[in-house]
Amino acid sequence: MLIAALHFWNASTSSLHHKCGMLTPTLLDVAAITGLKHIGETFDPDNFSSNLHFEFTRALFGLYIKDHHETETDDVTNEEHIAFLTFWLSLYVFCTKSIQVAKGFRNLAIQLHKGSLICLSKLILGCLYESLN
Repeated sequence: MLIAALHFWNASTSSLHHKCGMLTPTLLDVAAITGLKHIGETFDPDNFSSNLHFEFTRALFGLYIKDHHETETDDVTNEEHIAFLTFWLSLYVFCTKSIQVAKGFRNLAIQLHKGSLICLSKLILGCLYESLN
């Protein structure tokens, strides 16, 4: 059904063109589908400050999981939680086309780990428009 809908997508207007008129997903649609709030802080990766730092060198999914999954203890460390959030954002939320964990989501993962109220639905809608185009 999604592939059929993409046949009617017009990149110049970011909308689906049907016989009854134009239709486009809105922020409220994304919020309703995902259950995420459509209000909150707008995430700006350039305006980011935190005392938490998370670096990784091996970004392939299998190696990334091996490097950041501690099996010696049941407690989840800050680094392990940020690693999980970065993996989750890269693979399941923004569905990157790469076979690697995207380093661009590291700052967003740190902010989510800290409990910042970030409006993820805006980012998802923007990602949807970008991927459709």
